[in-house]
Amino acid sequence: MGFLRKILSKITYGQIALALLTICLASGVLVAIPYDVEKAYLSISTMMVLNPAASFLRNIHFWSAQFFLVAIFLHIWDHFNRKNEITLKKGVWLRLTIGVLIILLVMLTGFLLKGDADSKQAWRILDSLLLDIPIFGNVLSKSILGNEGSLQLVYVHHIATFTIFIVIITFEHSRKIWAQYAGFVISILFIGFLSFFFTATLHDGTISIVKGPWYFVGFQEILHWLSMPSFSLIIIIVVLALIFLIPYVNSKLRFYFKRILLIFMLFYLLLTIIGVFFRGESWKWAWPMEANYSTNVLSSFNVMPINLTGDIYDNDLQQSNEILGGTESCIICHDDVIGFTSSHNPQAIGCYSCHGGNPFDGNKNGAHEGMLLIPGNYTDADRSCGTASCHPDITSRKNTNLMYNVSGMISVDRFVFNEQDNPDLLTDIHKIGDSPADEHLKNMCVICHLGNPKIIVGPPDAMSRGGGCLACHLNYDKSSTQAWQSHVDSKNDSSYLHFHPAISMKVTNNHCFGCHSRSGRISTNYEGWAETIIEVENMPVSDSFRLIEDTRVFRYISEDVHFGLGLECIDCHNSKELMGDGNFYAHEEEQNSIACSDCHFNNKPVTVSGNSMDNESAIIASMRFGNISDKEFLVTKKRNIPLINTSYSNDTAYLFSKNNDNLFVLSGLGATCTKGVAHDDVSCSACHSAWAPSCIGCHNQYDNSELGYNMLTNREQNGSWVEFVGDYNVNLPALGIRESDSINEIIPVVPGMVLTIDVGAFSKSNHDSLIFRRLFAPAAPHTTSAKGRSCKSCHNNPVALGYGKGDLVFDINNKKWTFKP
Repeated sequence: MGFLRKILSKITYGQIALALLTICLASGVLVAIPYDVEKAYLSISTMMVLNPAASFLRNIHFWSAQFFLVAIFLHIWDHFNRKNEITLKKGVWLRLTIGVLIILLVMLTGFLLKGDADSKQAWRILDSLLLDIPIFGNVLSKSILGNEGSLQLVYVHHIATFTIFIVIITFEHSRKIWAQYAGFVISILFIGFLSFFFTATLHDGTISIVKGPWYFVGFQEILHWLSMPSFSLIIIIVVLALIFLIPYVNSKLRFYFKRILLIFMLFYLLLTIIGVFFRGESWKWAWPMEANYSTNVLSSFNVMPINLTGDIYDNDLQQSNEILGGTESCIICHDDVIGFTSSHNPQAIGCYSCHGGNPFDGNKNGAHEGMLLIPGNYTDADRSCGTASCHPDITSRKNTNLMYNVSGMISVDRFVFNEQDNPDLLTDIHKIGDSPADEHLKNMCVICHLGNPKIIVGPPDAMSRGGGCLACHLNYDKSSTQAWQSHVDSKNDSSYLHFHPAISMKVTNNHCFGCHSRSGRISTNYEGWAETIIEVENMPVSDSFRLIEDTRVFRYISEDVHFGLGLECIDCHNSKELMGDGNFYAHEEEQNSIACSDCHFNNKPVTVSGNSMDNESAIIASMRFGNISDKEFLVTKKRNIPLINTSYSNDTAYLFSKNNDNLFVLSGLGATCTKGVAHDDVSCSACHSAWAPSCIGCHNQYDNSELGYNMLTNREQNGSWVEFVGDYNVNLPALGIRESDSINEIIPVVPGMVLTIDVGAFSKSNHDSLIFRRLFAPAAPHTTSAKGRSCKSCHNNPVALGYGKGDLVFDINNKKWTFKP
């Protein structure tokens, strides 16, 4: 033990630094063999996937460099902390002082040579900083970094210019290039251990969080807070000046200089910790307890074990297609999967960009670590659909979408329960508590929100709920559906793994049906079906009746004229409506932007050219319909959103169905709609809705003994609200007035809430135990008929006028109306 202690006592920070430098130089020479500076990211990712030995050497090079930097700083501080003075010549000490900066530069150039997203961002920061230097900025930028997109000059500086300078000053300082044997052995064992279990980072290019290396993020914090980033150069000069002057000033100044350096280093350490652990995307503060914390903050620093043997190395497949500029292990095993559209073909975007995992691991278990079996759910959309290379602008506004936050549903429910006195307050699904109204929502309503995760694979059907992005964009064709069904039936059929459902813009009515066959029954209304209270076992055997979800019986009334023509939901509704536009809305009529008059008009409409429309609309239009530069598109009067499946030429407007390219000539308005001003304040749907469903008499009661279902957590529970329905009616809709600052518009309304709520059963202490409500709800029936209602059906109809069913008679003699319910 005494001998070991004697050996260890001779191992100084300087000796450790010297050993680490030797290891770093030797491993760097070997790593340079498979490395291609012209295809940096590709060569490193290929190395990680297909060449585990080279990947291991890269890890050694990386970790020896990181700890060399740490050892250097400890060695410098150890020098300053000694009681005896530094006696080096001024020239040597000056070169050593400059060497501190050169060491940081060689570290940074090595970081830039990865060629990944982090490196590209760091290159731009350094370039901008150098260009801010007066007079010499442009020369320094070109001589150190070269031109953006080329790492050739950076490579030369890393392997030659800066490295040779470090070797020279190291030898000049220590008079030797080899470390003591004990220090070298300890260092190589430590670095080898780290390199085996922790792989050097490589930014995958999909996560939107980009950061510099750990020793640079503190500097990034300084750059962020400085109004003039070039001032940071003064800080660097001051720190180097203090280091240089310490040996040559009197003891009092030396004491202050050391304390200044110590305070600065502690402050910089604090900034580094903040930058690494608490800075998320767009410089937002992130806490460890937040959802997806590691992805949102540490994506640039995540390190994973290296696999020196893996599943793919047993095969003859020793090459991989280039995926997003790099190599991905997933595609080597899953190269035979079919069913994709061109934009989501794994040969182009890989598997990792959607499913996550570890794309640089050749071992199956390692590659699948952290993988998303079903991506696109809103809890992880930022790691799949919303990654930097895909659709970040869309997923960033998802929380403003009413189909996600269901603000209107929540506020109206609380209003009906007397828990708030305004049905228009903004809220969201994450703010649901345990009040009677909120428990009612959890038992009855909120399963139909896009944030509800999809957890079971398979095509959409009447039972589908939630699923985030995949709720609309997942499409099973005949082959993938058959393979999926075979897999379900046999439990062992692996053919399913070769068929992948398409991810595409083909949003069919089936995608909408699961949620919108409930509540307002828009999907069923559109197809012509109205719900009944007929029990399943009593359902008539007739084409006029239909069973949905195996529990609800519908009868046929009449389909919407647009459905009869073959138009689907997606043909009218646009991306800003369906995925949110970044603004919060209290109710769906506020979020919706499409109106009948956007397609049906008599005068010349407002249009936008393909070259002038917003970027999102232009991309969607060109993906659906090809070259759009010479086309004119209709726009919505509300918020001026381009209708990308329309065109206007030669005084004629056309509409193309989005899923099958059927062409329709858009008709103008009828004479009754435009004659005079009598109908200026009447909405199109007020006249052209053939019928609307309504629920009359609904009793809600809480039952502690009822086995219920919590739709927010997707778990069964003891105790639930129970709904007792009276009857479903089908009539011409009643008419109401929607008041606004600009116009009072007559719209269809239905007696959507004629109900009693027994709150006392939920809470015995509640004084207002029985609540009765008779409310009309604004409606969008989606039962459009080409022919409008008759004058009498509005002006002499007690239902339309809001009285309900009965006899409404005008006494001519007394000039008086009478109504008998």
